[in-house]
Amino acid sequence: MLLSRPLGIETHRHSRRWLAMFALLNALIMTAVTLTHSPWPEATSGQLYLVLGMFLHFSVLSLLLVFLIVVIGFLLRIQKYYAPIATVLFVIAQLIIITNVKVFSLYHFHLNGMVVNLVLSGALLENIAFSWVMWLSIGAVLLIAIAGQLILLALSRKLSNTHKLTNRQMSGLFLSAYIGLQLFNGCADAFGWNTVTAQNRYIPWMPTTTMRSSLEKMGFEVVQKAEGQTLPDAMKGLNYPRNPLQCDTQKPLNILMLVVDSLRADQLTAEVMPHSFQLRAKSQVFDNHYSSSNATRYGLFSMMYGLSGSYWKPMLAAEQGSLLFDITAQHNYQHFIYGSSTLTFPEFDRTIFSRLRQELQQGNAKTSADNDLDIAQRFIADLQQRSPEKPFFGFLFFDAPHGFSLPENYPHRFEPMLEQVNYLKLNKNSDPVPFLNLYKTTAHYVDSLIQQIMDQLAQQELLDNTLVIITSDHGQEFNETGKNFWGHNSNFSLWQTKVPLMLLWPGREATITNTLSSHEDLIPTLLSEAFGCSNPIADYSTGYSLFALPGNNRGLLMESWSDRAMLYDNHLFLINPLGDIDAVDQNYKPVDHLQLPPQILTDNIERMSRFLKSK
Repeated sequence: MLLSRPLGIETHRHSRRWLAMFALLNALIMTAVTLTHSPWPEATSGQLYLVLGMFLHFSVLSLLLVFLIVVIGFLLRIQKYYAPIATVLFVIAQLIIITNVKVFSLYHFHLNGMVVNLVLSGALLENIAFSWVMWLSIGAVLLIAIAGQLILLALSRKLSNTHKLTNRQMSGLFLSAYIGLQLFNGCADAFGWNTVTAQNRYIPWMPTTTMRSSLEKMGFEVVQKAEGQTLPDAMKGLNYPRNPLQCDTQKPLNILMLVVDSLRADQLTAEVMPHSFQLRAKSQVFDNHYSSSNATRYGLFSMMYGLSGSYWKPMLAAEQGSLLFDITAQHNYQHFIYGSSTLTFPEFDRTIFSRLRQELQQGNAKTSADNDLDIAQRFIADLQQRSPEKPFFGFLFFDAPHGFSLPENYPHRFEPMLEQVNYLKLNKNSDPVPFLNLYKTTAHYVDSLIQQIMDQLAQQELLDNTLVIITSDHGQEFNETGKNFWGHNSNFSLWQTKVPLMLLWPGREATITNTLSSHEDLIPTLLSEAFGCSNPIADYSTGYSLFALPGNNRGLLMESWSDRAMLYDNHLFLINPLGDIDAVDQNYKPVDHLQLPPQILTDNIERMSRFLKSK
């Protein structure tokens, strides 16, 4: 009777008034189920935010599902079947929530495309033994979910007669409240209400908002934590590092990282970057090296933490900096940290350089090229004025290839060369050569700055005790795939992710390595080789030492702002949120009948959860 109540076309608007109430009741159940498996905050403010925030979040998701139901009914002219459609979809939704609860308890992160694929492919059965009791329990949960929906259906119809609000009004009310929640979230982040923001990790698929810059411009005082301190509420969700680092550094090396934004691997040539290319003969060169991302946020993050980009949010929430700077601080390093553009967005001042926030500096000029020159000159001045008794750590983040910026009257090294970049004029048939030549010339310009810095190191006789690292955060594409991709952060092809990595390490023999390596491998190398940390690398990283790589049979997880992929066996496996995995080659051409081995997927899920705690 509940599913087959006759509905006349003229009463459709009235008869579907129960839908919004049905969605809100389901949201209430989703909240209760999830809360039973979430840690309970100690502070009252955290408790209120967790409960209300989770309910509003699930309410909006449920109302969106109702909207889908109405659209399906309208398009298929089956409005009288709203009840069975809603019942089926919300049974599925509740099962997803229950599954997410179990996934979170196992892996300490919420259900995502990788886990979905593990389930749908059957690979989960190879890792977890499903007994007949477990199958019986799954069947019981399904029956309870169906029965529960029938009860909620009856209750929602009854409750919908007790008020005069329409579905549209109720949806608008809750959507407005949700917008208010996100604005409150942004304020909580800016004003340091950590007991509130720490709860976002436990709300499944919760988007987060930051409003620090906007509130500062409006005259509000944005709270910063003290350098070197983490936020305790958010740290409760982290188990990082898994054990305290045990390091024995006899004579610390100076370390200088020269990072060039958007510099892809094929630009470090004698033609484009002649000085840097000459250094290859003295360096440890990794010619099959990949960033962990096609974007700066996750590329730099992985480089400086030795972790996959999936840890960005929990590290940001806790304001947990890179362990590298805990060690350099212990050894009384001088730090010279320069970004050609700001290092506060993405929020590197609250992640990588959290301990060094007050020491971050940026270019003072108007263009990327002039900023690059500015930070190079200021760093050279730092070298001249530094205390020679103390080691130093230098980090310079050049921007000219990213901004396609050149100093005035800089020679056109490659012709024909584009004078100005207008992305609106680019299309699949555009000639990439002039644009690419501009990019090459910017790389040539940065190489000249690198030469100035290396000359200064040589002049001060510092090359014998300074480790110099030259690399990039990600690559840059000029439609090499033929799919109208220009720039970065749009796909995971080799053009956007393969980057140079060269270590000029005093006392080490020059080598060229073609084994697959990743940005996740840099920090393990520095901690184990430069600082003598004896911990197993798995205590603090998801990577390996660059001098003990596991071979090419590894899966590299890559993150972007909205997508995720796995590089394995020279192919990319694109993972969407619904668990579908599409195989393509590194030029994004589809590859049929190629599957990602379940063990590679399982191994990466373990790495993604290695330093997380569910409670």
